[in-house]
Amino acid sequence: MRPFLIYLHRYVGLLLVPFLVIVGLTGSVLAFYHELDRWLNPALLTVPVPEASEQQAVLFDPFALRENAERQEPHVRIDWFDLHFEPGQSYRLFLLPRINPATGRNFEIPYNELYFNPYNGEQMGTRTWGEVSLAKENIMSFLYRLHYTLAFPKHIAMYGITILGVIALLWVIDSFVGFYLTVPPTKNQSLQLQNTWQRWKPAWKIKLSRFNYDLHRANGLWLWPMLLVLAWSATAFNLKEVYQPIMSTVFSMRDPGASPKLDKPIEKPELDWHAAHRYGQHYIHQAATLYGFTVEREQSLFLDREHGTYHYRVKTDQDFGKQSATVAVLDADTGALMSLTLPDTDSTGDIVHRWITWLHTARVFGLPMQIAICITGLIVVILSITGMMIWLKNESTKTPTDQKNYTSNVKNNPVVLPRGCLLRM
Repeated sequence: MRPFLIYLHRYVGLLLVPFLVIVGLTGSVLAFYHELDRWLNPALLTVPVPEASEQQAVLFDPFALRENAERQEPHVRIDWFDLHFEPGQSYRLFLLPRINPATGRNFEIPYNELYFNPYNGEQMGTRTWGEVSLAKENIMSFLYRLHYTLAFPKHIAMYGITILGVIALLWVIDSFVGFYLTVPPTKNQSLQLQNTWQRWKPAWKIKLSRFNYDLHRANGLWLWPMLLVLAWSATAFNLKEVYQPIMSTVFSMRDPGASPKLDKPIEKPELDWHAAHRYGQHYIHQAATLYGFTVEREQSLFLDREHGTYHYRVKTDQDFGKQSATVAVLDADTGALMSLTLPDTDSTGDIVHRWITWLHTARVFGLPMQIAICITGLIVVILSITGMMIWLKNESTKTPTDQKNYTSNVKNNPVVLPRGCLLRM
């Protein structure tokens, strides 16, 4: 069994190397996505904060900004927008192309992001999110696309997502295999645990005499829990058809397919944005009274045209993390409440899912978590490169005798893995 796992670990690891180098490097940068984006594009993404006396005169109206943008660009529509803004930052609207009735295809639009000064409503600039470009306006969104879809063209982006999902799943499996291979096998079951730990302890240390090998193995062991979180959450992002059934089997988890939805694609809902907003406020106010939470601020309003629903999101004192929110989903034609998502209604699986995705994207614990994710991404690259170096070195020095002795080496040397083994966590 162990020789087979060594073989599996070695060649699955080799397959993962190029992909993990890409996602490790891009992920370490993306941990500081917004900070780096603002640093690169201050004229577009930052605004001067008015004096305290002037702020009282600010009349921020996201509905008016949205309507003005659609009038300015008749070939676009805006189906989602924030109901708040961050002080000192510009306000973004994301544009989607309308369908050209003459051709049945989407209009070509020159950009898909529009930025305003939230204090006075002045337009600050435009850009295209996700454009394949190293220009400072586009580099961060390009790196995000590279990290998530391998920067495949939009019409085949799903293939890139699926490829990285399969890679993530293999990474999960290989993590367990790699961890198992570092544990010294015990022939005599009567050996005490302390004895086993003494034999396993060298795997956690780094010696200069075998620096690459120990760096590869020890880093993988010390960071194994975090690496596993990254691998499994990447599976959640990119391979939901595998992730969801497994999580639902292990934990109680809300089935996304069972959520109330309307099967009525809609182009122009009966409720306008203002009416949908009022309905959402009403339902959230009722829920706040019933469940005893306080709304801290409104988050966003979204029109799901595929299912004919509005999604009204707010941040409450019971929500945790930057992206956690309470959501009211209502019929876009009648305003009837379809579903209400509250922190208290989350199952164990939903909580686990939320936490591993938050950790992956550094949405909790602020700057320390961003630094941790950045460093972990770099260590993923180090593990990949050192693993490749170990494999190449041992392949170049391997003899036929070495091949024959692989199995006996494993049995007789329980601490040091055989040459040619690529340890991936």
